[in-house]
Amino acid sequence: MLIIKGLAFAAFVLAIPLFLVIMNLRVVVNTPLLYSYGFDQYEIERVTGIERNELLSTGKQIRDYFNDEERWLDVRVRIRGELVPLYNTTEILHMWDVKALIRTLYNVQLIVGLYILLLIPAGLAIAPRAFPRVLLRLVAWGAGLTLAIVFVAGLLSLTGFSQTFYVFHLIAFTNDLWQLDPARDFLIAMFPEGFFFDATMVLAGLTVIQGLWVLYLTLGLLKKFPASTFFKITVVQAVVLIVAALFILRVFPDGFFFEAVMIVTVASVTQVLVALVLWMRSPKKARSAPDSDDGRGRKASASASRPIAFSGRSQGKSEQHSDSHSQRAARAESLANYVFIGYSVIEAGLLGLMPVLLRRRSSQEGGSAAH
Repeated sequence: MLIIKGLAFAAFVLAIPLFLVIMNLRVVVNTPLLYSYGFDQYEIERVTGIERNELLSTGKQIRDYFNDEERWLDVRVRIRGELVPLYNTTEILHMWDVKALIRTLYNVQLIVGLYILLLIPAGLAIAPRAFPRVLLRLVAWGAGLTLAIVFVAGLLSLTGFSQTFYVFHLIAFTNDLWQLDPARDFLIAMFPEGFFFDATMVLAGLTVIQGLWVLYLTLGLLKKFPASTFFKITVVQAVVLIVAALFILRVFPDGFFFEAVMIVTVASVTQVLVALVLWMRSPKKARSAPDSDDGRGRKASASASRPIAFSGRSQGKSEQHSDSHSQRAARAESLANYVFIGYSVIEAGLLGLMPVLLRRRSSQEGGSAAH
């Protein structure tokens, strides 16, 4: 039993960096701004002779290709007034390999996301009082592992990105279709090595920010700073994240960003729920005034002036009040746990349906384009 629990906890810790890194990979792959920045930064219009508008159209077609069910990439652009296919057979075959790799990583994120969402309610159901602190420790370890992985990968990229990029291709692909010539292959001419370095730095930066934030929150909770303060900070953070996500959805109305808004909203609401539970569980401050000093080293207490005959009755009322408060806190905690379990199960179902919805939307868009 201990071995199974250890493996389950180790898998949870490993799932956190996998989920964060692949989520940020989705952001990098589907962000139009990164493509336009790369085209301008590396003067792709001058290098390839393709107009900037056609380059941006190519970037959109590639993003759509990574998110649809088409097997082969068919990009057509106007070069010197003619609409011609942009990529040759080798480039198209390589892009299929890239798409297969990306879709595999997306499936890995789906699996680890489901695992995270299902382990949390399972742990709360088995040990509702002990599991929250265990969960915080696991999340802290996961955030620390995330930062360690990004640190190593970033160090390798900064000291020798060309060699790291070469080794990555040897590991990720089983053929040599990725060995393209910028003199004759538009794919490598449009996306030089510098573009992938910049994309890697963006991915690493996003992951570091998320890892540090998660680590800060979990360590703060483990140190038990005031729950009311944590709740207020969390509410502000949730509102800011949702507004930012809606702004992104407004600016870039692609399919991926709907999913991003959903993930951000779910994470924010869940965090507010947890913060609210912690706030409700936190003991209230004593309403009676503290003992005061009369200025001569002696403390005047309000209870000292009361008759001794009433001390037992007062103590009994205090104990009853304390018991009542504890019962209310226990009921609130139990209710919050059940709500969180149901919420996590529903979200796991929605996350499981996401690929089906995306596939259906892609097929509908393909049908409408054919008409």
